[in-house]
Amino acid sequence: MIRQRLYLEWSLVALAAGLFIWLASIHGRLAFIDHKIYDVASQLITPQADDAILIVEIDEASLKALGRWPWPRREHARLLGTLATYRPAAIAYDVLFLEPSADDAALAAALANAAPVFLPALQERDAAGRVHGITRPPLLLVQSAAGIGEAELVPDGDGVIRRADSAGAKGQGALPSLTALMLGRFTGASPNAASANSPFLINYAGRDSFRRVSFADLAAGEVPRALVYGKLIMVGATAAGLGDVHSVPERAGGLLSGAEIQANIVNTQLTHSRIRTLPPPLAALLAMIPLALLMAGFLRLTPAASFALAIALGVAMLGVSAAALVLAHLWIAPAVALTALAMAYVLWGWRRLAAMNAFIIARTSALASEPGIVLSPRLSAQGGDFIANEANRLDHVIEQLRSLRNFVSEAVEALPAAICVVRPDGGVVLANRAAAALFGESATGRQIDQLTALVMSAQEGENGLLRDAAGRSFLKTSSSLPDGYEIVSFADVSELRRIADERDDILQFLSHDIRSPNAAIVTLLETEQIAGGPSGALPLSGATIEHIRAHARHALRLADDFVQLARARRRSITFEPVDLSDIAREAADMVWPRASLRGVTMHEGSGADEIWIMGDRSMVLRAAINLLENAVKFAPPDATVTYTVAAEGEQAVLSVSGPGPAMPPGRQAAPFALYADGRPADGTGSVGLGLAFVQTTALRHGGEASHTYHDGFGSEFRITLPLASPED
Repeated sequence: MIRQRLYLEWSLVALAAGLFIWLASIHGRLAFIDHKIYDVASQLITPQADDAILIVEIDEASLKALGRWPWPRREHARLLGTLATYRPAAIAYDVLFLEPSADDAALAAALANAAPVFLPALQERDAAGRVHGITRPPLLLVQSAAGIGEAELVPDGDGVIRRADSAGAKGQGALPSLTALMLGRFTGASPNAASANSPFLINYAGRDSFRRVSFADLAAGEVPRALVYGKLIMVGATAAGLGDVHSVPERAGGLLSGAEIQANIVNTQLTHSRIRTLPPPLAALLAMIPLALLMAGFLRLTPAASFALAIALGVAMLGVSAAALVLAHLWIAPAVALTALAMAYVLWGWRRLAAMNAFIIARTSALASEPGIVLSPRLSAQGGDFIANEANRLDHVIEQLRSLRNFVSEAVEALPAAICVVRPDGGVVLANRAAAALFGESATGRQIDQLTALVMSAQEGENGLLRDAAGRSFLKTSSSLPDGYEIVSFADVSELRRIADERDDILQFLSHDIRSPNAAIVTLLETEQIAGGPSGALPLSGATIEHIRAHARHALRLADDFVQLARARRRSITFEPVDLSDIAREAADMVWPRASLRGVTMHEGSGADEIWIMGDRSMVLRAAINLLENAVKFAPPDATVTYTVAAEGEQAVLSVSGPGPAMPPGRQAAPFALYADGRPADGTGSVGLGLAFVQTTALRHGGEASHTYHDGFGSEFRITLPLASPED
């Protein structure tokens, strides 16, 4: 709906501006603006005055010498007589001789003798500029003159003479211009040619650029012949009191006499500096080009860019007009195009502002009705600009929505599961921190199938779990969103999986490892009962009793190790300063009886220094006992087991080493794994409870446990724990 309204209003604005251009160009409604621009631009092309033009001015000095105007026609005959001896190329006599006079015969003779002389006639025009009547000089003068033309100067709407507007194109019987007749005789061109009669803009030379002589001086023969010979003579009044003064552009002087203006018309054509204008239809089409560019920009650009485009097009239009004037002597009037640009920009801005105001009101009202959005009453009572108030209300709603969005976004980011929002084509458009940590920073923009493949290195059968290369287990779930989007989550269930595995291992341990020694005891008893005969007596032999004792002790030890491991994993630890060296020695003392039975020697490799750590004494002691018992258990008779406590940097290290067989291949990869099978010793097997307890103790104390097997010697187990600080 908004887009349809956009195109409709755009079309109406374009139509209105285009119609304005056409009407304004055809009827010249903005010509007064173009005149001002032209007067400034025409200063770029001021021509030089041609030496072939000479103005014979009826000036104040001539009036003083010859008397008050009008002069008797014999004075004009005397001037023409002098000119006849000087032989100019042509004479345009810009003085009206409309009424008969007693001196007409003398003037006619002078006209014929000084030929070619062209006289003006008076043309009567209607409101449309068409000639409907002509008042010519007396017949005797018409017959003696070389031609009769019109010398009327037509001003523009502001009263300034800018155009040499020949009337030859308007009305039948209209006369050619006086200057066209004179130039036709001078250049040989027909005065009725289209180029002579077509209107053009006068390219004024600078003020006082033409040579001029006083009427009285020339009539008296006081002007050198060389100044007049072969020249185009323009005779006319220049004295201010004679009223033949007209407004011209400021760069031409502001006020010029008719003779000076006619001289500029002749000079414009002699110097080939005529300034042409475009026909109104063509000017209208040209003015629509910048309008079309601006209207296209409205659909693609931001408001700031549209404003810049409008300014740039206006400047470009002025530049094109100036360039055409200088390079081609063609005046492209820019006022219509400039006004149309301003009009289109204002109309478009007004309509878009009105549309945006309606949109803001509608959207604010719609958003305000959403749950969780509360508008403050003071927002409606602020006063001032109506649009600003609506914008404030919308801003208030947006701030609340932004807060809600930030809350939801932070909640999604904080989720421990990896969350991905997926497009209908499978591309990931949003991923939270957990997803970035799981898949890398490049999760966004990739396909969800590619990401899933990263955690499908080992799929766990029918339960639907995925496992990555690091052994972590993930549960993949998805839920649908509008428009075909969906949310895909990868929940890390490694801990749950570990707990489930431990549960299965515990069940196996209870059903097999603890059950086995008890089953062996029952079997021994039943065997002895059968051997005792019908009496049912059990005369147990010493060997049988020893076997029963061994199996019972093994069962008790497994149960005790299991209970201790469970407590170590769950119980709270009270940290206190303990001497690791003292713990190691105490553990050695407790293991010594068993070592003595096997003939194994216990050797302490540490010094006498105390090495303090922060920890639970009982847990650390039992871990040390477990390591020493394992070393004694798997060491061959007469071997030596070495234990050492040392400080390495900020860590305390307890190491136990001794000869013995290597662990089975499966156990070698995970020596501290729970319920892992080991090599049997002392007639009993190993299920890893002791080493699992060692690793649990190290981890809960902020350290680690490690194992190294040296070929040809045996194994070395190490517990690394943080040293206690002096303050502790």
